[in-house]
Amino acid sequence: MATTEHIPLQRAFAVIEADRIAIYPSRAQIVGALIELAIAGLAMTALLTLFDVLPMFVMIALLLVALLLGPVGTLGLVFSIAGTAFVMERSNRAARWQQGFLGMGIGTTDGVPFGRIRAVEAVSDADLLMRSGERQDMVTFEVVIARDDERRMPVASVVSARSLAAEGAERVNRLATLLAAMAEAPVVLAVAPPADEDDWDEGWDDEEATEASTPRTHGEHRRRSRNDRRRARRRGTR
Repeated sequence: MATTEHIPLQRAFAVIEADRIAIYPSRAQIVGALIELAIAGLAMTALLTLFDVLPMFVMIALLLVALLLGPVGTLGLVFSIAGTAFVMERSNRAARWQQGFLGMGIGTTDGVPFGRIRAVEAVSDADLLMRSGERQDMVTFEVVIARDDERRMPVASVVSARSLAAEGAERVNRLATLLAAMAEAPVVLAVAPPADEDDWDEGWDDEEATEASTPRTHGEHRRRSRNDRRRARRRGTR
């Protein structure tokens, strides 16, 4: 009997099957769609029951609210219940993204065949610093499919506190590994940053020692010079 694996993601969850990987929107999005439908229903009710007493501009406003939120809420509810944001199928040998109305996954699709997938990468912004030079408290991990034409197409993301970054990295790495295995493509995994600041500083010190003993090309020199300036700003704030 085939087993099904679930991976929680940011406002979504992945369902892993033997020949299919699908990412569905979070069921919590149903609440937003229901609220939109409720507001549209109240606007129509007020328009019909108070037609004789409401000023013209109020009736126009209520009509616009009903015409806007009614269809949007209906489509959002359908997508939250039965829609998919991303699907990769072994039988079709392709991955596809829903690009529908207002991004709700209803309508057109954008896809890439397995032969054009250069790699599946799990990346993060853990090494980015804020303008003050301090580290971010939240870390965003993202699974990206890199195509052979250098396009990078996001699949899903996970946002976690820095102290829980290892759990976030584990989830995106698991999803990236499964996608790469199905597409028969290379995989690049994300590395979780250390939660302890001392470990982080020791990591930077080790990297500095390695860089100091390694010959630099022109491009590496410019890139590492930027890293040096970031470290200096960060340490100046401590």
